[in-house]
Amino acid sequence: MTVMPPREMAAWLHDFFPNIAPSMSGDPCWIAWMLTREAEHNPPFYWLGRALDAAADGGVTEVFRARLLAAHGADSCLGRGDRDHRAQDVLTEACGYAWTAAHLGPPVLEPVDERGLEEGALRIHVPSHDAYVAPRRVWPQRTMTEVMQAVGSLAEAASQALPPAPGRVLYTDLWHDRMYAQSVGYRLELTEPIQQALRHFAGEYHLGHVLTRPFQWGNPVEAWY
Repeated sequence: MTVMPPREMAAWLHDFFPNIAPSMSGDPCWIAWMLTREAEHNPPFYWLGRALDAAADGGVTEVFRARLLAAHGADSCLGRGDRDHRAQDVLTEACGYAWTAAHLGPPVLEPVDERGLEEGALRIHVPSHDAYVAPRRVWPQRTMTEVMQAVGSLAEAASQALPPAPGRVLYTDLWHDRMYAQSVGYRLELTEPIQQALRHFAGEYHLGHVLTRPFQWGNPVEAWY
């Protein structure tokens, strides 16, 4: 069997978005900027590339392609609206898929609602352990109080999306900033309150939980399940 070498995150994104040109600063679209990034010395970009490799290994690349195009559109968003955030949500789902495959077993993507796998909410099922994972991303907020409230909302939504089962896990990814090393997940005083909120709300809804720095599914901040 031929083992394919790891692929750069930017190469994957170029495959998904051939209409978007790489741009360091001229185009405010997040995808355009990400097309200029490399994995070396950048853990989020390294682990995102590995997540998309894992999706390819699992035969679900086309699902994530469709979800990305539905979330963002094929062309640059010019930094307008929430299309970049919705695309990042899909990339978080790919990271959740990779984490699940590595820690729980072969995953299956399932739609949560009638919109189906291409556009609607999804969950990840591990039939071998009767376990479910809800991959969700925290969006940036104005205050830490709002961040913690957002974590509570994610936990509630995950509880509703996951059926009764022996294993129910909320996979929680923190948002990505261009200057990410100075943001949540990296600075302790910004990360600890989120950890405490996640423990509280996950416990309230009887969920296991995983907390990751942006896209860094391979080395979570915290995991309890």
